[in-house]
Amino acid sequence: MNTYPMVHPLLFSQNPLITKLSADPNWTVSDDEKRPVNAKILLETYEVYNAKLGENKEWPLVTLPELDADENLECVNRAYRLRARENRVIAIDVEPIAPDWMKHQVLHFPAQYTELSKNGGVHALILVPEYLINDDNRYLFDDLSVFKEPVPKDKNGKDMRSAYFEVIFNDHYLTFTKRMLTGKPCADYENDPVAVQTLESFLTKILEMDYKKQAEREIARQYRIDMIDRELDEQKQADIRLFLDMEVFDKARAKSIERKTHDFGGDASRYEMSVANGIAFYVIRNHNIALDTDSTRELAESLSEKDLAYAIYLMLQDAVPPREKHDEYRNDMPWLLFTSKRAYEYVKAKNDQRKTHRSKS
Repeated sequence: MNTYPMVHPLLFSQNPLITKLSADPNWTVSDDEKRPVNAKILLETYEVYNAKLGENKEWPLVTLPELDADENLECVNRAYRLRARENRVIAIDVEPIAPDWMKHQVLHFPAQYTELSKNGGVHALILVPEYLINDDNRYLFDDLSVFKEPVPKDKNGKDMRSAYFEVIFNDHYLTFTKRMLTGKPCADYENDPVAVQTLESFLTKILEMDYKKQAEREIARQYRIDMIDRELDEQKQADIRLFLDMEVFDKARAKSIERKTHDFGGDASRYEMSVANGIAFYVIRNHNIALDTDSTRELAESLSEKDLAYAIYLMLQDAVPPREKHDEYRNDMPWLLFTSKRAYEYVKAKNDQRKTHRSKS
C-alpha cells in the first residue's frame, strides 16, 4: 500500500479525467487537517485561510492550471470540490481503517483515476456515464452530498465502528495526494462491458444500502412540511395559494428557473439564495400591485410578512432541485424557509433604501 510515491503535477494533470476537470474553478489545496484553503489568497500572498463559500463572499477556488503554474506548490496536494449534479463525477473514499480486502477491491475498481490517500486509504474518481443514471438512482447524483456506509449499531443504537467508506457526490472536497496508480488503465465505459457491469452493480448496491436512510429522509421531510403547514390554518394557506395564482406571477416562475447551480461555481447555497432573492422581488412587487387593485386588495391586506415569506418558500421549493441540506433546520425553520425569510428581509431592506434615497434626491 505504500509503494506509490507522489507523481509530478504534469503526470497528475494529464490523467484524462483530471484533464477534463482541470478547467473547473473548483480546485484548491488542503491544510494538514484536510481543510480546503482559499486558493486565491494563497496564490496572491501565500497566506493560509480556510475556503469559505457563504453568500456575498468571493469564490475562493481556482482552476488546476492556476495552481500548477506556481512552482512553490509543486509538491503540495490538490483538492477538488465535487459537483456530480452537473458533471456526474463521483469519488469513492475508502478510509485507512477499512479492511485490506476492501482497499484492494477499490484499487482494482474500474475508475478513471485511482490513488492512495494520506494515511493508507484509497481514492477512486469516476465519471459515471449518463446512460447508467436512471429514475431510481438519479437522486444520488442530484440530491446527495455524501453517502456514508451504514454501520452496525449496538443495543443502545450507537455506531459500533466508523464507516469504512463513503461516496462523495456534491459540495464536498476530495483531497488528492497525487500518489496515483500510474500503471492502472483508465476505465473505458464505452467499450468495456465488464467495467460497465461492475459500476452498475456498485450503484445498485449503494441504492440498497441507502434504502433505509432514504425512507428516513422522506419521513423527516414530510414531517417538517406538515409542521409548517399546521402553523397556517387552511384558510390562510388557501389565501397564499390564491395570491400565487395571480397572472402576474407567470413571469416570476419563468425567471426563477433560468439560473442553474453551475452559474454560481457549483455553490448550491449561493444559487438558492439568488433564486430566493429573485422570487422575493416579485412577491413583494406583486403584493403591492394587489394592494392597489380593487379586485385583489382585500386578499393582499390579509397577508402578513410571514405569509409573504411562506409564499416565497412555496415558489422556491418548485424552482430549485432538492438536496440533502433541505432537511436541515436553521432557527427552527427548514433550510428553504429560512432562506426565503432572509430573501424577503433582504429585498424589503433594499426597497426601503431605494425609497429613502429617492426621497432625499
